[in-house]
Amino acid sequence: MPQEASMDKVELMKIEDTFMVDGVGLVLAPSFELPAYANWKNIIEKVTIRSPEGVEFESEALFSMMHVNIKGPEVSISKRWPVVVTLRGVAKELVAVGSAVFVSKPTKQAVLGHKDA
Repeated sequence: MPQEASMDKVELMKIEDTFMVDGVGLVLAPSFELPAYANWKNIIEKVTIRSPEGVEFESEALFSMMHVNIKGPEVSISKRWPVVVTLRGVAKELVAVGSAVFVSKPTKQAVLGHKDA
């Protein structure tokens, strides 16, 4: 069961990698498959990042669709347009691999595409 950073936030993901993209910000991996119900609307939310050592900080995060150029007709549209998490104004060095990202319950439900998230 995921740990909670505060009473109103739940763990969404463990960071496996980060990528700095000019004009976008720090992109966190993994990304999420576009929810099947569609009608995705971007979300901006203050998230909590907890390092493997337990150090926490907050940052504004954008949850948005991003095009990934994957060749091959067998790859679904939802994998070509995943939901990615980006942080603006946060240096790559501040976000350690293995850190946990905590979000509101409605955001987790929207990103994962189901009510029981």
